[in-house]
Amino acid sequence: MFFRYLRFVSISLISLVLSLFLTTYPWLSVIASSPPLNSINQSQRLEQAKQWYQQGQLNLAIETWREIAIYYEEQEDQLNQAHILTYLALAYSQLGAWTEAEESINDSLTLLQETIKTKTEVCLPILAEALNVQGTLFLAKGDALSALSSWEKATNTYEQVRDESGIFRTKINQSMALKALGSYSRACEKLVEVFSNNSLTCKPLNLKKINDLFSSSLESLSSIKIAGWSSLGEVLKEMAELDSSQFIFETLLEKSPATEQQASLLVNLAKTLQLQGNIEEAQEKLIRAIALSKNSQTQVKAQLIQLQLLINQKQWNQIEALVSNLVNQISQLPLNQTKIDAQLTLAQRLMEIKSPSWQEIDQLLLEAQKNSETIGYIRGQAFSLGNQGELYEQLALSKVCYLNNNNLSRYRQQTPLNCHQVYQFTDIKQLEAIPSQLWKKASQFTEQALKHSQALQAPEMTYLWQWQLGRILAESGQTGAIEAYLAAIETLETITNQLGTNREFQFSFQEKVEPLYRQLLSLLLPRNNQDSVPQEQLVEARQQIEALQAAELNNFFRDVCVQSEPVAIEDIDPQAAVIYPLILRDRLVVLLSLPKQPLQAYVVPIEQEELEKILRDFRYNIVIRSQREFFINAEQLYDWLIRPFNQRLQQSSIKTLIFVADGVFRNVPLAALYDGQQYLIENYGVSLTPGLTLLSPESLQQKGLNTLFAGLTAETPKDGFIPLFYVQQELQAVKSQVPSLSLLNEQFTLSNLQDNLQDNFFPILHFATHGQFSSQFEETFLLAWNSRINILQLERLLKESAPTQRAAIELLILSACETATGDRRAALGLAGFAVRAGARSTLATLWSVNDQGTALLMEQLYNQLAQQKISKAEALRQAQLVLLKDRWYRHPFYWSPYILVGNWL
Repeated sequence: MFFRYLRFVSISLISLVLSLFLTTYPWLSVIASSPPLNSINQSQRLEQAKQWYQQGQLNLAIETWREIAIYYEEQEDQLNQAHILTYLALAYSQLGAWTEAEESINDSLTLLQETIKTKTEVCLPILAEALNVQGTLFLAKGDALSALSSWEKATNTYEQVRDESGIFRTKINQSMALKALGSYSRACEKLVEVFSNNSLTCKPLNLKKINDLFSSSLESLSSIKIAGWSSLGEVLKEMAELDSSQFIFETLLEKSPATEQQASLLVNLAKTLQLQGNIEEAQEKLIRAIALSKNSQTQVKAQLIQLQLLINQKQWNQIEALVSNLVNQISQLPLNQTKIDAQLTLAQRLMEIKSPSWQEIDQLLLEAQKNSETIGYIRGQAFSLGNQGELYEQLALSKVCYLNNNNLSRYRQQTPLNCHQVYQFTDIKQLEAIPSQLWKKASQFTEQALKHSQALQAPEMTYLWQWQLGRILAESGQTGAIEAYLAAIETLETITNQLGTNREFQFSFQEKVEPLYRQLLSLLLPRNNQDSVPQEQLVEARQQIEALQAAELNNFFRDVCVQSEPVAIEDIDPQAAVIYPLILRDRLVVLLSLPKQPLQAYVVPIEQEELEKILRDFRYNIVIRSQREFFINAEQLYDWLIRPFNQRLQQSSIKTLIFVADGVFRNVPLAALYDGQQYLIENYGVSLTPGLTLLSPESLQQKGLNTLFAGLTAETPKDGFIPLFYVQQELQAVKSQVPSLSLLNEQFTLSNLQDNLQDNFFPILHFATHGQFSSQFEETFLLAWNSRINILQLERLLKESAPTQRAAIELLILSACETATGDRRAALGLAGFAVRAGARSTLATLWSVNDQGTALLMEQLYNQLAQQKISKAEALRQAQLVLLKDRWYRHPFYWSPYILVGNWL
């Protein structure tokens, strides 16, 4: 899970901090002026201790420094004594002697506070150094917030003595603390501030800017600059700027002379390549890193990434040997945060592969817990306890499966879980504990982990254990599961803002965040049509469906652009009904919201896989104009979504159906649902919305129909797309109905759009050009004359041109776009385009349509809007009916792919 990833960043962070410290200080040169003659021997001993430290002979270095510290204490030389205590603190931390490390740094700071009053000038550099080391110790123990505070103080102190090198180093350290806190944008800003002297910002920070900034510093790329650039590469990786991250690491590899530094860079590059999907290249970099490095911590980090890659590829033979090696290497690491994080990572990977025995995994987690207690690493304690809770949760599920002959029917009343979906430990038969005892241990460990994370005020952990507790309570049939889930979602929403840009968060959303919402909804909604659910529970379910839609869009944009607030349908349109078809693992639940009426639910007992196949078949068959197989699926879907509510819809005089489509439902033309005699569109206007909470309910007619039309004609095919022969006809249809301005072919550029929108207000923006909607917003675009216009470019264009809400685009028409073939979440790009572009409504198509039919439909649409003064949904319905009644276009291939997203008024 992504948030568990946050605890493992220390492996690279701590080594980088130490690298900055060791490679840039005027090591062990005592700063106090005019030392006594008999201290010359001490200087020689200091140099010897330095060499021992760098060679890894920490005990010899510590013994020497202790003797020198005693010497300066006897001489009442507090400055030099404090200086040596600082180095002792760092050396103790490397041995895992945290009590001694803390005592040394605290004693150093106390001496400096006493001395600074009389010897300010010579004291400040040593104080800055001590504060820097204190920050390193805090980060090593997982206290990133305290580390940040210490490094900020160190920076301020270096500024007082105008030590540019110290300022540079401590600002880089600050960025690493911010990264450990999950504040990637702030970390990026801190690093860019260092390298560009405030001339650049991180938003946007594209590859060209990185290249220009990087090129200017390549001539003098010192070790400290390499460390700083490496940190920026890591931050950019987390911000999903993978190309920039890759460029930085590859360039640094060419410039770095140090073998260990190269190994560290290779590990970071491998992680970036992994996120890009370049698995083979990532593996090659990891092999090189392991071969180059003599540092056991770097080797462990590389091998843990290797293990994850092998697990994903199911390379079981190689996994066994790698696990054995990791167990041995981790056991030999000094006791610090890096070792504990490695133990926890390994335990998590072992739980994923259900190997070796659960006792060995449990022992590994117990060791991590004890080690965390020893050094006061509270985050490590929380994760150790939480992972033990997860282990016992899976043991309980496995035991239930075994005792009930692989039947979990006793627990399916709460959360549907199949035995093949849970862990099957090989030694489960010998497990003496009964399920109730295992559930008890699971909840006890989880509750302890929850207390630790709440005490730390660490929501990225708290949410995990609240969710885990909810699962345990639900799976064991206890009360309180819904409350635990609701608490987890509330906590998750507090951290979405800072983590939305993180690449791990992006990749883990479908597996690690979305299930939280769906599991809660499974508990809130009825399991069958005889199940009586309180109205307040259905209201909560509707709110969580809306929240899930908003969360998906935020994830799509890697930003928090959507907030979810409850809205009543009667406050928007008293003749509209909202239908929520929600796909759960073991059933489809359809929720109906009618104006001023209680919510109603209808349950279809169907497995998710079977339902999604029916939806895919419907979409596949309806685009084949020579066949009629789509009628079977169209009628079946009608029976599930509409027929159970027919009487209520008629009694409420409903004219428009608003679908808050879930999952694959977004990819199908709901207007083509069939009752056996008529299509849905013949009785109702149909519109889609990502959620009522995203609407800005205002009628198009109130703003007028001035239209900016932009398109590419048949003479200008681009990027391999087929020519659009009827764009001119489409334009004439617009011109004949409403006031308009057109940009055709070479006039259709991003800059021309900006110029024409700058001083004019067009309620309708109409693009007659190719485009594509994808589940990746980088691949969601419109084709202009000389470029592709993506969502973010269009958003900036509209915001710069229309800074007030009054001037928002009322209707964005995309008449020749389509959803990406084979992308099951592509329609999310359509919803995202509608929201992010700042338009109240978007009219687009699910597949590449017949452009002659499009010209006819657009003519009818504008005619209805101009002459009848009706809503957008009704205008689209009437235009579609014209095609339906035309013998050339009656097949739903021609009229059903047009969907209205957003405000239907």
